Amino acid sequence: MNADQWFFTKDEIQETPSILDGRTFEEEQTDRIKGCHYLLSVGAKLRLPTLVVVTGCTFFHKFYMRQSMARFHVYDIAATCLFVATKVEECTRRLKDIVIACAQKAQKNDDLRLDEGSKDFVRWKETLLYNEIIVLETLCFDLSVEHPHMSLMNLESQLNVSQSSIRKAWMLLYQSLGAPLCLIYKPKTIAMAAVLLATNFSASDKLGENWFESLDSDVDAEEVYDLAVQMLDYYKAHYLVRSSSSQANSPHPSQFHNHYTNGH
Repeated sequence: MNADQWFFTKDEIQETPSILDGRTFEEEQTDRIKGCHYLLSVGAKLRLPTLVVVTGCTFFHKFYMRQSMARFHVYDIAATCLFVATKVEECTRRLKDIVIACAQKAQKNDDLRLDEGSKDFVRWKETLLYNEIIVLETLCFDLSVEHPHMSLMNLESQLNVSQSSIRKAWMLLYQSLGAPLCLIYKPKTIAMAAVLLATNFSASDKLGENWFESLDSDVDAEEVYDLAVQMLDYYKAHYLVRSSSSQANSPHPSQFHNHYTNGH
């Protein structure tokens, strides 16, 4: 598979099928955020590892580079991308449990109970199964995803930064999933921008002036700094404080690492 087929210029990001169908760039970005936040909430409900939800969000962003939101609702596709991601990352859940979690989060009612013969249950089940093949075909069955989180863990061993800054960088990556960064920047660039931003949030944990040169990297420094500014703007504009329950379900780097090293 040609991995470069999933990287786009900033101009191409503004000419997606949804935008050509009449949405403004801002409207499409808002819907991307809504879809990813929904995906994250379903993932938290199902207690899925970071690896799975990051893969699901990546599939989601790629899907809407080739399909229009006017045709496929973002919640339906977000749910389906997460469903596919559980299979790809070999972290499956019972279809019944996924269906119920999707319905509960769509209706914002965690106490919702669904009978398997109910209208809502059947609709969500059929939606997932019907859209699964559409998602796979749209992605050209190219289901390999390189995660910036893995690059972040590699940077941890190369840079003299505290665990606190690594945790902040980890959460910045998690909170930025609604933005289509994975379509524009390579994973290592995203990880380096998160570290740069996280250390700037710290009063005592700063990178040295020559930190970039100390890394064996083919990443463009100017691109990293530009992305760090974008991530900060995104954080200030879109990050919403989530419930304590949701935060408790937000995965920690060790969870991602353990899942990744046990069979991946």
